[in-house]
Amino acid sequence: MSWKYKVLTMDHFLSSESGLTLEEELNRYGEQGWELVGVMEKPFDTLGTSPKIDSNSIVFKKEYK
Repeated sequence: MSWKYKVLTMDHFLSSESGLTLEEELNRYGEQGWELVGVMEKPFDTLGTSPKIDSNSIVFKKEYK
């Protein structure tokens, strides 16, 4: 089984112009076959290497056919 992933910034996901509530927006993705698998928070900036995540993100997956 293979998976396809979709990663959206939280700001992009929440600023949807569709006028849907958060629950309605999640259900819309679910109807398209996407499953919410996690939320990644942007790590605090520290000395040394820069974090690879620029902002808070939401991660979905669905089976890749």
